Amino acid sequence: MQDIRPTTRWRNAKREEEEEFTAGLIEKDDCIYADLFPDSFIHQTEMVLEQYAASIAKLPNHPDSYPAIMKSIETAVLALNEINEVGGGGLIETEEREELCDYFDQVLIHRGLDVDDLAKSQNLERYELTDDWREW
Repeated sequence: MQDIRPTTRWRNAKREEEEEFTAGLIEKDDCIYADLFPDSFIHQTEMVLEQYAASIAKLPNHPDSYPAIMKSIETAVLALNEINEVGGGGLIETEEREELCDYFDQVLIHRGLDVDDLAKSQNLERYELTDDWREW
């Protein structure tokens, strides 16, 4: 599976920006990614995403797994809440939220699960899977 973790994009953006700064293509004032995505935030978030993907990979591709899938989503979202809170509550903004929620969906889709059916089984819309626990 292609690396779809948002943390990979964040890490790459930081690296590219640093390379541009080192090459003299941009000024230090134009460097934003180090502040937006501290290394500890990326690392901790990546660990949560890997644990989430691993937990989904262990589950059967069947509606009987929906409660366990939702528990995996809850666990990941609560962990991300903690990471964001430790970071002052502003590390996960709109774009990051969208990327993280898309990652949750993509892991399920890659596993062959019907995300719309999962959401419907929980009396949710597809875009609401993380809403019960998400503080970001």
